[in-house]
Amino acid sequence: MTTYRIWSGITTIGGNIVEVRTEKARVYCDFGLSVASDLPEDEQTQSELENLILIQAFPAIPELLETDDFEKLDLPGFHLNTLKTAVFISHLHLDHMGALKFLPKEVDVYLSEDSLKLYHLLLEVGEEEPVKCQLHAYKPNEKVVVGDITVEAQESDHDEKGAHALFIQTEDLKLIHSGDFRFNGYKPEKVKAWAEKARMWETDVLLIEGTSYSFDDVESEQMELLDNEFVEEVEAPLTEEMLLDELTYLFRANETELLIYNPYIRNVERIVQVDKVAKDSGRTMVWEEAYAYVLAAFYPEKQFTVLEETFNGKLSDSALKELVSLDQLKEEPGKYVLQSSYKNIAFLEDFGIGIYIHSNGEPLGDYDLRYGLLLDSLDEYGFDFLSLGPSGHAGRDDIIEVAKTVSAKNTLPWHSFKPEALHKALTENGVQSFLPELGKEYRG
Repeated sequence: MTTYRIWSGITTIGGNIVEVRTEKARVYCDFGLSVASDLPEDEQTQSELENLILIQAFPAIPELLETDDFEKLDLPGFHLNTLKTAVFISHLHLDHMGALKFLPKEVDVYLSEDSLKLYHLLLEVGEEEPVKCQLHAYKPNEKVVVGDITVEAQESDHDEKGAHALFIQTEDLKLIHSGDFRFNGYKPEKVKAWAEKARMWETDVLLIEGTSYSFDDVESEQMELLDNEFVEEVEAPLTEEMLLDELTYLFRANETELLIYNPYIRNVERIVQVDKVAKDSGRTMVWEEAYAYVLAAFYPEKQFTVLEETFNGKLSDSALKELVSLDQLKEEPGKYVLQSSYKNIAFLEDFGIGIYIHSNGEPLGDYDLRYGLLLDSLDEYGFDFLSLGPSGHAGRDDIIEVAKTVSAKNTLPWHSFKPEALHKALTENGVQSFLPELGKEYRG
């Protein structure tokens, strides 16, 4: 008999963990962290993991974690486990894989080939933490067997290279973890393909992300586009293609101002396109070395201009086009676009004027305390702020379309601040659904 249990991620955006268990094996899908407040200092323990569990920012999963250093919680550790165990990651965003560092070395973790490559690159440039668990790459359509559980990954589309939906099968259960997906990206056909395959598969349970149902105001899902000759103002989610048109306008229309671009380092497909747009618009894109290093690994045929103040010689000579200093940027601001991460915000202090384009970079949103600090700094430095980034998540209608296509026996909403809103929409559209409960065991 197969059971499944959602350990976390029902009422949060991220932090998703679902377990599928048989008498011989158990598989977990995604292993991330959601945003949470810290414990008061006088209540903290020596263990970061124990602190997270104490503030209910991470679930107390028995016989999976390293718990020897716990001071307050009595949680059975992995050494008591008797089941074949593996973890599968849908994509490499922190809210889906940020807790891998808590897994012991005996646990096998599977990621897509692109995600595993990206992880090692981020580790090299200090943008990821090392893990003890064993990392393996899965390929699309490859069946990975864990005891009597089979997991098959299907290519999807999200704002991170290597995203997949995960199909999990046992003798008496077919469960799909949708991962994060969207239709406004580079490969919407991938999402439609796995949804159609899921229909033919006769899925029992579909766990579907509901990020866009997290907010009361539907307008919060939409992006008011700039009034320009390239793109008319529309009431629709911003697409990756529309973003490039918007940036083309900005890069060309502001001939004398410095433009700052803050993307997410994990979104290599977008940022390599932005490099091209800058060039085509008559500007030079200047990258921090860490970003250029990641880009060069995925696009070895290209060369990149690097901000001198961030250069440590990690980027190969073949990938380095030139170094540009902050002083050069100040002398000819209209010639460049500077990619700037939050940790280097102080670099902008002396420019006096410019436009700061926040494009899903860190800090990701106003739930992060650093976001307010970013806005305060930009105001102090004299920069205009513009948020311009396509969502990595499907719109409401697209979520319903996928759910109806899959037509699972039960479609469960999670990855949303308001799963009840998605549950209501699913049932109103004829999709069988129920609201799952955290930690409750369900039978296949």
